[in-house]
Amino acid sequence: MPDGDGLFPAVVLVHGGGWIAGDPSIMRDLAVFLTDEGYLTVNTDYTLSDSQPGFPAAIDDVACAVRLAQSHPRSDGSVALLGHSAGAHLSAVVALTGDQYGLSCPHEGSGVPDKLVGLAGPYDVDRLGILMLPFFGGGPQAEPDAWFAGNPHNLVDRNTDITSLLMHGDQDGFVAINFTFNFGAALTDAGSDVLVEVVEGANHNQLRDSDIVGDLIATWLLR
Repeated sequence: MPDGDGLFPAVVLVHGGGWIAGDPSIMRDLAVFLTDEGYLTVNTDYTLSDSQPGFPAAIDDVACAVRLAQSHPRSDGSVALLGHSAGAHLSAVVALTGDQYGLSCPHEGSGVPDKLVGLAGPYDVDRLGILMLPFFGGGPQAEPDAWFAGNPHNLVDRNTDITSLLMHGDQDGFVAINFTFNFGAALTDAGSDVLVEVVEGANHNQLRDSDIVGDLIATWLLR
């Protein structure tokens, strides 16, 4: 919670970890930075795909975190959803179709954020092949509906009101930068407002470092 009185805009942070690992501590640095910038921050966990399929449970969890941020008594109701790596993929699905998830969440709200910040995200899960089997619980032939609903590229026309900042480091050795370029183009073609930023010299994990991306994110959030 930021210092001061009144209502605050909210940011929900979603960590990476390949859908099977990670926890909110990964995003703590950026969460503290955004809190100091005046944002109510929700640094959420979600169901990992280490012992059960992550879809749709992880999407439900992130959508519920958005509902919490929207309905928090110190929130002004506006929410930016920010995810890194696998968390950027989850955030993109929720940004486009979050009203379909988290329906059993105890918090009120739509589940759909106002803004999306994607950091080094692998958005087109069809390109990831067997890496997504734990998340979906099977391949695209066995779980076609899940693979369709869990691929942000299939959803770009579902919420064209979303405003997005997509960032990627040009030294990312884990997630190819064209994931971000291609998703940005798909959102733009669908009619969304999108800004794609390449962070020169930054590797994959540095895209969650507030010293490297914090000022860029804070400036964009004020638009």
